[in-house]
Amino acid sequence: MKKKTIGILASIIMIGGVLGIFVWPNPVIQNPSFACALTEGNPQGPYYIAGAPYKEKLGEELEGQKIIISGQVLNQNCDPIPEAIIDVWHTDSNGNYYFQDFTLRGKIKADENGQYKLETRFPGKYSEAGLMRPAHIHVKVSAPNLSSHTTQLYFEGDEHLDFFVKPSLILKLDEKNGTKYSEFDFVIFTP
Repeated sequence: MKKKTIGILASIIMIGGVLGIFVWPNPVIQNPSFACALTEGNPQGPYYIAGAPYKEKLGEELEGQKIIISGQVLNQNCDPIPEAIIDVWHTDSNGNYYFQDFTLRGKIKADENGQYKLETRFPGKYSEAGLMRPAHIHVKVSAPNLSSHTTQLYFEGDEHLDFFVKPSLILKLDEKNGTKYSEFDFVIFTP
């Protein structure tokens, strides 16, 4: 029993170091006076690369199931945030990140109504420090004169949900003609 507990603690510490789980750069403090609840934060993880180009379609040349996610970027008053920036990165369908190029990395600029649309390939799962990470998409949302808000999006029905997953970040999926669809509104705080 003692060895098992030590092994579990060692795994948690290793994962913490690898994924930076103890560093949430933007804690979300909910306020009951907010008309819209803020999107919960999640760690950035170690695989972010700055400087991704603007593009709404990621990984078009890759195999894997297409997924389209759309929605709005709103503030705590449920007002749209025009021209918000959504910086996205994730694995391919086999659970591999791309580091040599921006194949599955890109920035999307929301329109004047805060509307955005991301078209990409459904991400795969991968093992990190011996534990399976669920399929997920990393996101940093920002707006002019605001710091970025970092989170991760997950998918319903995944049997590998880990301790990063929060129910509000799990996307419901629909499928039509071989493409998965989902909607998600990002809500960030504006002073």
